[in-house]
Amino acid sequence: PNVEAYAMLSLGNIYFANLKVSPKRYAKHLQYAADYYKRILSKDNSNAYAANGIGTVLAEKGELFKAKEIFNRIRQVSGDSIADAHLNIGHVYLAQKRHPEALQMYQSYMKRTEDGSAPISSKSRVDDMVDVLMYIAFAFFDWARQTELFDNPKAAPADGRYKKAMEYLELALSKNTSKGVILRYNLCMTKLQAANCVLRKLSRNIRRTAKEVEEALDGLQESLTTVEAILKDKQDQKKVPIATSMINDFLQNCRSNIDSAKSHLEDERRREEEANDLRELQRIATESQRKEQEIRQALQKTELVKKQEERDRRALAAMRKVEDLRVGWEQEKAAAQQAATDKKARKGGPGQGAVPDNPDELFPEDNPNTQDTTGLFDDSSDDEPDNNEKSAGNGEKEKENGDDDSSDDGENKMDTSDKPKSGKDEPPEQATQQDLFGDSDSDDSNEELVPSSQKR
Repeated sequence: PNVEAYAMLSLGNIYFANLKVSPKRYAKHLQYAADYYKRILSKDNSNAYAANGIGTVLAEKGELFKAKEIFNRIRQVSGDSIADAHLNIGHVYLAQKRHPEALQMYQSYMKRTEDGSAPISSKSRVDDMVDVLMYIAFAFFDWARQTELFDNPKAAPADGRYKKAMEYLELALSKNTSKGVILRYNLCMTKLQAANCVLRKLSRNIRRTAKEVEEALDGLQESLTTVEAILKDKQDQKKVPIATSMINDFLQNCRSNIDSAKSHLEDERRREEEANDLRELQRIATESQRKEQEIRQALQKTELVKKQEERDRRALAAMRKVEDLRVGWEQEKAAAQQAATDKKARKGGPGQGAVPDNPDELFPEDNPNTQDTTGLFDDSSDDEPDNNEKSAGNGEKEKENGDDDSSDDGENKMDTSDKPKSGKDEPPEQATQQDLFGDSDSDDSNEELVPSSQKR
């Protein structure tokens, strides 16, 4: 039974692989493949490979949802050990325009087959790797075409996706496979679409550079040479699995895009030169402004330095003036102190507080030659002695009346103090001595005679 199941599975795969060989037999071959897969499942419903075949047939018919369910079920039942399920799910995602998911499944399949442990779906492992690389490249190519449908700035990522597609196609060409003609033609087609995308950037309000236009032009010229060589091989009856009409259409579009790219390149270079000139003028203007700013700052700094120097000079002059004043004050103070010392020395005689040599100077009342000192404390005029005599004459009468008419000021008090308390007249000398010394003893008299500069 296992041999029979393997034979029927092989026949189903052969019919499915030859679907596009003859368009007239497409439906018949697809039906034959589905029949063989069903016959296997009717005998062994756990055969994951036959179920995978049924899923591919459903996907080919456009029943993507059912096909996806079958592939996911195969991954669950088989423990994700059948690599073809990843590849087929990737095809379903690609048909649904879910390009990121499709790329993820293709890369997952490629990782499983690179180590050589997983079975392959082609004649050789190299061809199997090339097929996966072509699937990945086509996924990027189709993704870029879909992005271009925005025809506005949102179409900007398309250019990068075309470049990714070219990278995978060049990687597939490096494998030296028998599919070299198909790979070269697909690479030229991708370059044509990428160049057209670059040329339409301006109409989509997408920034571009002259370098991008030049690279697009180089790609177009290389593609033109390559496809012309393929057409020549086709005309020489070599095996070329590409229709002549497709090759001629490509060459016509490529030549048209080359002429357009040359015109775009000239315009872009002129715009870049103008932009460079404008940037140069702006740079010069900016540099000029910067230098002017530096000059202004230098002038301001110089002015500040000058002002600071002037302030320092004035401050130094003021400090010198203050110092001169201080020195002058100290000199004046020293001179005043010296003068005070000299004055004290003159007032104190030979020594401060020294007793005079003549004892009569301490007790002037015992000295008959002492002069009358009444005038020392009397600020009255020359007419006041007559008033004093008159007051003395009337003193007895005022005493009888008991009326003291002494005034509040110092002069009247002193006048009244000069009056004798008794009715008898005393010599003026004795009254003067009493007013000067009173009843104080000799010590008080000595204290009275000490100069005021020596009192503490």
